[in-house]
Amino acid sequence: MNRFVLCLLTVVAFGSCLKLPSSFKKCDRKRTDFNQCLSESIYGAFRILNKPLPSHGLPSLYDVEFPDLEIVLGNSTYGLLHKYDRFRFIGLSKPDKINAKLDFGTLTIEATYSQITIEVDCEAQGTIVLLPVNVITSSEFTFVDPTFTFSFELEEYEKGTTYFKVVDSNFDMQTQSVKFDYKQFFSNKILNEEFNSAMDAKSRQIFALFKSTEVKYAPLFGTIVNDFLKKIPVSEFFDG
Repeated sequence: MNRFVLCLLTVVAFGSCLKLPSSFKKCDRKRTDFNQCLSESIYGAFRILNKPLPSHGLPSLYDVEFPDLEIVLGNSTYGLLHKYDRFRFIGLSKPDKINAKLDFGTLTIEATYSQITIEVDCEAQGTIVLLPVNVITSSEFTFVDPTFTFSFELEEYEKGTTYFKVVDSNFDMQTQSVKFDYKQFFSNKILNEEFNSAMDAKSRQIFALFKSTEVKYAPLFGTIVNDFLKKIPVSEFFDG
């Protein structure tokens, strides 16, 4: 699995024996402009990881796969059961803007984008009105002007030196609209295109139905970040 947000604390090193690249902007926690500096550092780290960084064992954040994630909605007995898996996020390394803050041990990163595309496989069984449906199809959901907010509650602990660990995590998605592209939900091409068009027209209402699935992402992000933080001392992240 590609590892999303391995660089959320703006570090692009895979182990404590590696040095940060010269482009890394280290921030002083005692300065009043610390959160502004942190935002700039994280923005730079995202951009650096538009491509993999093999020397530090880091994958690209541009194309991130979550093949183990599964989301199930609906009921095949009384309507339509649809299952989504094999998620790929395209474009996470290219935020337009990052606002980050570290406050009382909680790191919050708000990343805004022009566009994020999620590629996913969809399996659907049941009925739409009275029309039977039994299909597996690849799909693309394009988020227009989205904002992704990651929140990690951090604690410091000692192991020869001071490290961070993630003790809780949250994730939130907001978007202006979503463009749906189910590649072959219906075998009839015209019907399939009209179905996608109808989904686009109601995208904000449909997106609201998916909001409850955000809880699926939060612990996944938390585990990934925690696995990374245990390798890097706090002193590597910040001055002061």
